[in-house]
Amino acid sequence: MSESPRSSDPSRIAEFRLLRRLGAGGMGVVYLGRTDAGALAAIKVIRGEGAGDDGFRARFAREAELARRVDSPWVVPVLDADAEAREPWLATAFVPGPSIAEAVGAHGPLPSGAVRVLGRSLAEALDAVHTAGLVHRDVKPGNVLLALDGPRLIDFGIARAADDTALTASGVVVGTPGFLAPEQAEGRPATAASDVFALGCVLAYASGGIPPFGTGTPDALLYRTVHDEPELRGMEGELLALVERCLAKEPDVRPTVEEIRGLLTEDAPDSSGDWLPAPVARLVATRAAESLALPGIEPTVVDGADDGTTDGEAPSDAPDTPVRHPGRRRLLLLGGALLLAGGGTGAAVWASGDEKKPSASTGRPVYVLGVHADSSAAGTALSRACERAARLAVAQHNATPKRSYDLKVKDLADRGDVDTAREVARTFTADRDVVAVLGPVGETSMRAASAVYGEAELTHVSSTTGRQDYFLTSPRTSFQTGAPHLALGSWIALDALITGQVAPAGIVIDRAGGAVVQDQGTSLISGWRDTLGAQVVPKVVAEGTDDGPKAVRDVLAADVGAVAYLGPLDNTVRAAQVLAAAGFTGPCWMQHQLYGSDFPSRAGAAGEGWYVVTSAVDPSVLTTKRAKDFTAAWRKRYGSTPEPYATEAYDSVRMLLAEFAHTVPAGARRRPVRADLAVRLAKAKYTGVARTYAFGEYHQYDASTDAWKNETFVHVVRDGRFQQLGALGELTPATKSQS
Repeated sequence: MSESPRSSDPSRIAEFRLLRRLGAGGMGVVYLGRTDAGALAAIKVIRGEGAGDDGFRARFAREAELARRVDSPWVVPVLDADAEAREPWLATAFVPGPSIAEAVGAHGPLPSGAVRVLGRSLAEALDAVHTAGLVHRDVKPGNVLLALDGPRLIDFGIARAADDTALTASGVVVGTPGFLAPEQAEGRPATAASDVFALGCVLAYASGGIPPFGTGTPDALLYRTVHDEPELRGMEGELLALVERCLAKEPDVRPTVEEIRGLLTEDAPDSSGDWLPAPVARLVATRAAESLALPGIEPTVVDGADDGTTDGEAPSDAPDTPVRHPGRRRLLLLGGALLLAGGGTGAAVWASGDEKKPSASTGRPVYVLGVHADSSAAGTALSRACERAARLAVAQHNATPKRSYDLKVKDLADRGDVDTAREVARTFTADRDVVAVLGPVGETSMRAASAVYGEAELTHVSSTTGRQDYFLTSPRTSFQTGAPHLALGSWIALDALITGQVAPAGIVIDRAGGAVVQDQGTSLISGWRDTLGAQVVPKVVAEGTDDGPKAVRDVLAADVGAVAYLGPLDNTVRAAQVLAAAGFTGPCWMQHQLYGSDFPSRAGAAGEGWYVVTSAVDPSVLTTKRAKDFTAAWRKRYGSTPEPYATEAYDSVRMLLAEFAHTVPAGARRRPVRADLAVRLAKAKYTGVARTYAFGEYHQYDASTDAWKNETFVHVVRDGRFQQLGALGELTPATKSQS
């Protein structure tokens, strides 16, 4: 998604009038520009250290010249460049279609036929790149745009000549972890075979909807790329065999781009878009149509503006002030997209500023908080906690005597799958009264729904997920208050260190638990081995097998003194039973999502003494005023103490509502602008019942240096239930040994 230029942005670069910001990163900014003749271009402007580095400028000029030589219909051509400008820039033809990452995030994996077309076209593109003497080095889903007549490879921002080893010789990893080759992950020079590996990763992502080496921190992705086998979904037969060859660890074993072209014999797509599934083709067509609604060449001024701003922007001295009167440019974009798409979206309606009808009984307007729940067996308990937390927070707001508006809760549940998650998200975004959403509850639903919420600029916060890749498809409106799964894996190691229970450890990663346990297991292995300096006996249980008990017996045979079994509930219960039957008495940890599950009752005596480290708190055992007040309010409304994860959901809603209040116009007669809430939330800091919430660069819970100490809690199974021992920073060896 693009945004209006900022006051500090230039209005023109060479022959290009700058219309919009397409994106920004560490190296600079990408703008949408238009020539006086009407041709659109994407202009990347280099800022920061690169602009002041003479060596960088020389390389930039060389690369721009080499990129001009790339001749392929599947590569976005370079139109112009200037390495000597105060801020070097490179202009390429503009392709209005979405990237593979956007398309897959919005509509799921592509069918086999489309993946084969992608493979052949991108192989031709890379052939042209390599023929020009370049290695792209950053082939990834975000760098492949989809057009009706075929894909386009973009972004030569880190491409280098094939014989240029200046950067790689230093061991610096250049590229995107998860989509770069093992040799790049190890700091070795990239070659044409490295681009082939990346192409295999892109095809695997397009076909299966997930990166072949999972998600997580760069270190974890680099480790998996070098040591693990890829997870390939949605492919079979010849295509599967080809992608497996592309993902070979050794460069010499991979096929050449010429060989890939020979194996994938699909005809080049025509301009009909038939090669794409219908929802993606419509998305491509809508993006293309929206580009026709861009502003004209002449400057545009907001009618009646007297503060020196244009295009509906807030004055420069009030950057956080919500925009109340959209200018002609913004309304043109919104109205054009609305008409061309054949129907209204929540974002367009809210931005138009029409009036909110008041409640007939009170005269106050009524806004809606959505709860995106999960009706599957795995998500029912979490969903119940989230819905109850939302209703309590909303009831407290509505009990405020001088409130200017009322709130109500709208609860919709998916079934824990991609299609129903998107359906729920579309229902919420289409409801003009919904101002924010709590959820989704599960990782699969979060992955599917985040792009829908992002497209409609509807802010949503999940308090029960902890992966960090949703930012790719929804960089503005998706937030997570749950601690990252990767961090919680490391914090198991910290628990062992603090409590004096470091020993040779058997760590079993049961992949039936999904990518979450893979993320957690990778960080736990690294933390136990590298940080604690202790022996690790890792075992991986392949998904779809019944090898969990064997893996447990194998680590016991290695004479370990501690065990962590990271897997789904059923398999963890069996692991506890195997360990108990073997007479194992060392400390045992389960994966954090099992806190609050039926593990204590199902495992029985075999589960006694098992630990779980999580950011979820039991507020009923805390002595602070906030915790006591929350527990009392929950008990009064529901007749019980707060269930697991209720506290975090309650805090998330309270934070949402606090920031939403600042986006409601004076008098509450005009509708709030949906996008304003996300802008505020990204900068918010909120003190909750047991921890402080703030968001990092990717809208994830900011696990600061003290978060592990005071805001991460250890629970133990005792007397058939989970009991909270305390925050990590409160524990001592004595505390643990007495448990």
